[in-house]
Amino acid sequence: MATGSSMPPMLRLKRSTQSQTYAMSVGAWVTVYSESCSLAFLFAGCSIDLSNMQAGDTILVRISKQLVSGGGYILHDQVAYSGAQPAGHPAIAISPIPSVYGVLIEMQQSAGVARNVNLESYDAKRLGLP
Repeated sequence: MATGSSMPPMLRLKRSTQSQTYAMSVGAWVTVYSESCSLAFLFAGCSIDLSNMQAGDTILVRISKQLVSGGGYILHDQVAYSGAQPAGHPAIAISPIPSVYGVLIEMQQSAGVARNVNLESYDAKRLGLP
């Protein structure tokens, strides 16, 4: 007698290839993470190092999400960071966001001297998908 086994789909967590150093440009939005998939996936979060910021600098972080296939991105959250960040906590973390159609993270330096920002992001997709 044959026995069957069913295993639910598994997600593979990996460091995104979009993890890198980004050069900010005053007044321009820079895309630092953009992902979509034909199946449910998990933007597994990221860390953004703001230790380069100085007095007079302001950096905006904007998270948008696509809720329907072929639809536009809608604002999920936006936070402004100003001045030198605390020495003991210069990085920020963005929590995981489940999605099917897309997640977009952008940053803009709205004031101060253009800085470089290091970012490390992770995503999790169904095994077998890129």
